[in-house]
Formats: sequence, C-alpha cells, structure tokens
Amino acid sequence: MTMMQPQTPEDIIAILQDVERRSRQKAAGLTQQESLGQSWTAIGFRLAGQHFVIPLNDSREVFPVPDHITAVPKAKAWVYGIVNLRGELLPVLDLKHYLLDKPSRLSKRSRIIVINDADINSGLLVDEVYGLKHFQREPDSLDTQAHKEITPYLTGSVYQQDIQWDVFSFSKLIEDERFINAAA
Repeated sequence: MTMMQPQTPEDIIAILQDVERRSRQKAAGLTQQESLGQSWTAIGFRLAGQHFVIPLNDSREVFPVPDHITAVPKAKAWVYGIVNLRGELLPVLDLKHYLLDKPSRLSKRSRIIVINDADINSGLLVDEVYGLKHFQREPDSLDTQAHKEITPYLTGSVYQQDIQWDVFSFSKLIEDERFINAAA
C-alpha cells in the first residue's frame, strides 16, 4: 500500500484520525477474542449421521485413512487394522462397527482420530471430522437422540447454529472391557 505524502495539516489530521479509527476497530476485535478464550474447544466429527465432539485434548491427531492398512488376524470384527503412522504401529478400530455393529463405509471424508492416552495407543475410524469447534460455554447435561448403544459413552450436549453436538468420551470408551479385549 502506498501512502501519499501529506500536503497540509488537515491531511495529517485525517490520516491520524483514520489510524485511530482502525486501531479502535482492532481493539474491539481483541475484546471479542478474549471472551472466546473462555469458550470450550472441541473436535467435531460425524458417526452414523450424528454429530459428536470430543474435548480437544482427548485426541493427539486426526489423519485421513491411509491406502495401506494391514488386517489383524483373529481380532474382533470392529478392529479395522493396523497402520504405520510415521514409523509407529497404530491399531485402528472402526467406531461405528464397535458401537452399532455396522461396519463403516470408507469415503474421501473418512478420518482416523488418534486417542490421546498414555496407556492406550489406538486410532478410531469415523465417518467425517469437522475440525475444531468453538462453543461459547461448557456442555450441558446430556440431552440426546443418539442410539442407545452410544449413550453410555456420552457426557453432555452442546448446541451451535441449531446443531446438537453430543460430547463423546474416549475415557469411557477405553474403560469398557469389551473395547480393551479386541482379540476374537
């Protein structure tokens, strides 16, 4: 942006007034961002046509389904396979198959969410990940229309733009004996 050299004191005053106006606009934006700092941030995903979120720190990573997945012999049907993620072997579990006994159909939107847990190293196959979702407040108590098989893994609900997001708990999932015993 090229600036014209001010010719008169009035030009200088006009430039300074413009700088002041833009500074006030930026400062107003900072106030809004500070209030966002008190918001709740999560990762949104879709499974079986329903919207879910997990707290941001419950996941280490999200990545597309790789082309090469190695099957695991003598494992439960919901164990999707093992992938090599930057030299680390990662078991991938089909979350829809585990919860609803319906195998996922892969699409270009399918993703794997890696559970952030010191003891459990697993990825969960989901239908789609929406990315980060910012909510103005913490989730409310559970108010869901979710499948009854999913309800034990939920901790609350939160709304954004007329969409209900159920809060999925990876902690509840990994505490489930059935989840831990993936061998057939």
